Amino acid sequence: MKVLIIGGGRIGLAVAGLLASSGGHDAEVADVTQEALDQAARRGFRTRHLDASRRKDCVEALAGFDIVVNAAPTRLAAAIATAAIEAGVHYVDTAEDTAPVSELAATAGHGKVILPGCGLSPGLVANLAVELVDALEGPIDMVVRVGGLPVHPSNGFGYGLSWDVDGLIAEYTGLCEGIVEGQLVSTGPLQDYESFVLNGRPYEAFSTAGGMGSLCAALQHKVRNLSFRTIRYPGHLTLARFLFEDLGLKRRRDMLRTVLRFGVPDVVQDVVVIFISVRGFHQGVPAERSFVRKIYHEPMRSPFPVSALSHTSAAHLCTMIDLIEAGKIEAGGVARHEAVSLALIGQNRFMAPLLN
Repeated sequence: MKVLIIGGGRIGLAVAGLLASSGGHDAEVADVTQEALDQAARRGFRTRHLDASRRKDCVEALAGFDIVVNAAPTRLAAAIATAAIEAGVHYVDTAEDTAPVSELAATAGHGKVILPGCGLSPGLVANLAVELVDALEGPIDMVVRVGGLPVHPSNGFGYGLSWDVDGLIAEYTGLCEGIVEGQLVSTGPLQDYESFVLNGRPYEAFSTAGGMGSLCAALQHKVRNLSFRTIRYPGHLTLARFLFEDLGLKRRRDMLRTVLRFGVPDVVQDVVVIFISVRGFHQGVPAERSFVRKIYHEPMRSPFPVSALSHTSAAHLCTMIDLIEAGKIEAGGVARHEAVSLALIGQNRFMAPLLN
């Protein structure tokens, strides 16, 4: 399968690296900046210059490819998806906000797969959540907790950037989807605080936006309560509220972006923490099921540094590419992660090392 990866940032290069190392797919990296193209070329990837905001250029670039991976900024998702539909190629992305692409694909006649929200969350989280819910009988209460953290935090914030600054700001300022007593709700971020200990290490978790995709809609009639929380080290939430709320920087995103970009270090040595718990009934008896996993950065995975968060997200996206090629994901309209079984994902060459 010929793959065009639009966006030469962390996730785009991680996807390109996995595809190159495993074989079976022919990938090329496209970006609008020469810096990103040079970085991709240094890693041995084929590159091309592309301004994905120009629909005509994007459609022309997709000629001859089977699938496009959108690893560009979220604001370009609808434009790239539109080009994919016009060019007649499959489309996948890692955007946390899946609504724009889903709404676009729902109204367009398209015979290929449109699958937004791949990666750690909402992608993998949705696959895990459905598996846990299906193991119990209702009423069911679920809490999804996910976090990407530095292994060795070096500042009072207890955090390092292993993802996109704009993505972090969106998580900490947007409305949070959930289910309360069977009803879909939207609540404010940086709420629903809890603390817990996992493998002897303390953590805190709190509500953030994104990360759910279409999970709430898919589980509304199966789950009584469902919330999504981001995992951080203790003390992070207090400082986040100070920055975003007390100082009012959530209304000055330009200033907030500068503070985070120059005040919080980039990290590669990170750990992905997944802790999903479900309570319900099994054969009439109260029961609880959970999925707990820590995925650490492994320097030897690649000669170039790839964070655990980028690697996990890229592995899930590459798994989706494999499944699309094998015809395991239904084409036409919008594909849903909730419809992809965990068994298929766990057996895949990209995800198996992380889940098994």
